[in-house]
Amino acid sequence: MADWSIWKTLEDWRSKRHELDPIFARAGVAPELESLANRLATDLRRAPPTRPLLSGDPDIDDREMAGYFEAYYRHFDDALYKAESLVRMPWVPEAAPTGRAVLAEVERIRKEMRTHPGTHPPFEPLDQLIQQYIRLDDPDLKISPELMNGRRQTLIEVAGYPLTVQHSIKDPYDNTVPAISSEEFRLQLHEKMRQYLEQDWLHCRVVTQWYVSLALDAALARKKRDAGDDERIRAMLTRRWPTLSVIVPDLEHIDQIWYLMLALAAIGSLLAEIWWLAIPLIIWLNLSVGGHRRERKEMEVRRAQLASRAQSLKTVRDRFAHNQLTLERISPMLRQLDEKGEYFDDHVFALLNLHQFAT
Repeated sequence: MADWSIWKTLEDWRSKRHELDPIFARAGVAPELESLANRLATDLRRAPPTRPLLSGDPDIDDREMAGYFEAYYRHFDDALYKAESLVRMPWVPEAAPTGRAVLAEVERIRKEMRTHPGTHPPFEPLDQLIQQYIRLDDPDLKISPELMNGRRQTLIEVAGYPLTVQHSIKDPYDNTVPAISSEEFRLQLHEKMRQYLEQDWLHCRVVTQWYVSLALDAALARKKRDAGDDERIRAMLTRRWPTLSVIVPDLEHIDQIWYLMLALAAIGSLLAEIWWLAIPLIIWLNLSVGGHRRERKEMEVRRAQLASRAQSLKTVRDRFAHNQLTLERISPMLRQLDEKGEYFDDHVFALLNLHQFAT
């Protein structure tokens, strides 16, 4: 999936979930700030209220002028309030000094307007400060474009990773991500989770939900794989019939070769009438048949258990995907479904802990 596609997908999510606004703003992406700045500039250029005509009656004229001065002040104070709101919205933290300069200029303008009712100082310095704040081109700060590009790339590679995986799963010809049930993917996912945990500015419930959903999908895929993997199920058995595959598990078909040799030895012993060897071999072969049958039954029981847990995990995954389970509620469920920590490691629970005490 190309970077521009990931970016477009992220922006689509941002338009739907405004919880993502702060992390985009940290990377210098906040079109609403520019729109607000344009509206603010328009408001500052609006004509003030018309000065009232004097009647000659001092009391009436004083009341009219007092009302005029207050209306004049409110007329521009609304725009000044927008300037304050703009600076208080999430944005690049390195631009904070320019933001403080905007607030100081707003305060100065208000004092001037109170000191000299019915007039206002030039708004050009304020407009210039706001434009420098939005464009990140304050000459005193020298914010590097590479810094913003780096954050956007981090946003794509770390926050956008779950979306990349989703796209890869849907596209059968996309090989940018390993198979979700593979060990390689598990390591890759853990690395991305680690990077996400280290980047405090990326922490957001929406992104965390993406990662937890991905962890659930990966765990479900591995659990289904394990339910059909005889070798893995056999390794889970606590008591196994003693055979060469227990001692040398890496050699393929070692048990078949071993029992074939025992059978040939038993037949040879019978033909040679070596009873002291033939009888133990025959007894051992019969016991082995029973032992392996018992082992197969235990494997089927374990397989059924894995399938049942996979179904329970799928139910949890589906409820979480439909927002029926929150990040706070799902943590104990995952611990219960994975008592041995085979499918959900510390990275997953560290992600969940990010929002345990969030309001």
